[in-house]
Amino acid sequence: MLFNNNTISISFSVNQFQCNNIEIWEDEDGREEQVLVEMESTFSTEYIRCPYCGGEVNGNGKDIALLKDMPIWFGIKQEVKVEYHRYRCKKCKRVFSEDIELKHPGVRTTERAAQWVKGFLRQGLSVKAVSEITGLHWNTVRKLHEEVIQDKLEEREKHLKDIGYKPVLLAVDEFAIHKGHTYATSVLDLQTGDVLWVGKGRTIADFQRFFEDIDPDYLSDVEAVAMDMNASYNKVVRDNLPKATIVYDRYHMQAQYGKDVLGAVRLYEARQHQKEAKEILGDITPETTSVEKAAKKAEAKAQSKEYSKLKKARWLLLKNSSNLTETARNSLNDILASHEDISVCYAMKEEMCDLFNLRDPKVAKERWEKWFNAAEESNIPPLMKFAKKKGERIDGLVSHATYPISTGKLEGLNNKIKVAKRIGYGYRNDDYFFSLIRYLSIPAL
Repeated sequence: MLFNNNTISISFSVNQFQCNNIEIWEDEDGREEQVLVEMESTFSTEYIRCPYCGGEVNGNGKDIALLKDMPIWFGIKQEVKVEYHRYRCKKCKRVFSEDIELKHPGVRTTERAAQWVKGFLRQGLSVKAVSEITGLHWNTVRKLHEEVIQDKLEEREKHLKDIGYKPVLLAVDEFAIHKGHTYATSVLDLQTGDVLWVGKGRTIADFQRFFEDIDPDYLSDVEAVAMDMNASYNKVVRDNLPKATIVYDRYHMQAQYGKDVLGAVRLYEARQHQKEAKEILGDITPETTSVEKAAKKAEAKAQSKEYSKLKKARWLLLKNSSNLTETARNSLNDILASHEDISVCYAMKEEMCDLFNLRDPKVAKERWEKWFNAAEESNIPPLMKFAKKKGERIDGLVSHATYPISTGKLEGLNNKIKVAKRIGYGYRNDDYFFSLIRYLSIPAL
């Protein structure tokens, strides 16, 4: 077999396949652009037995597989054209094809091309980037990526099983697959950082699937589970892990307080200033003297200024007081000094943050009860409503003193998920996407 060159002769075989020709296409400038390696099977029917019954076979024609191969040089596409046999069993009459061992299962590439692609994927390159580098179709690279993910997950599972590891502290949270439309629930091992499970949906029935998919014995050592107080996950955990302690996440609690209490009171006060400014300007009539008119306009302007100040004060009120600059602290003090309800809510926020730092359950219970009582007696509607709703689950807040855990690691993983979605331009296959999330959570060794 000649290599398209007068002075070079190459002959090789791969298992039963013998190379009989190599063609090289060139562009107008004489630069090589594509290489095609043609191979055919040397097997005859006497070497083949039916894989189903072991009987003798007859030939049943030939077929061709065109496989993408790893290029011999950057920018030069290389393909392998394999001619293989089909056979029919004399005994069971079944038809089957000859095995092509140089082909990687499930994709139309050679084995070495598949391993080449997997090498890129293991280094963290996106499917899109690897597709552009190798010239392989996006779907082919995606299938190989699924294999990389599955191999790593199985390897991780085997390692944990070999060392007899069982999780003790878990966190459960939801995240948006498509913001505002579709959600999924994930469960994370807080000690290792591994995501144990991801499932579509965020209802009780959706989360129940976690306990159906995971071996109950593997969860037998779980002592505590961190979760968002707003979700209904607590009922599922109590039913399936009756000995586990439920811990309500401090960050969800603080975030909701900032939105439902501080945010609501701040906006109400701001609108009051806006309303007052309009009423003052509305009192100006043709009979109003120039001096009174100037005074009213100045007063309305002051009210508008207060309105603008409160509208821009969101992060000023939500930030930890210890993280404020001197200028920001002075602005905050001005707001608190002139708005009693905001001042009360801000003080309650600061105290609530301190409660999560307590480590004595008895003291924590007393302090939380005192906090909720003060909130309900505040005569501030948003604060009273918040206290009534959250006070019903005080035990999960007190549990934070014993198990100071949160869903913070899951929130951090959510950022990785967002990056993965952005790089992948979204994922249509949920199983692939959920496996990718678990793969991304595996700690680097």
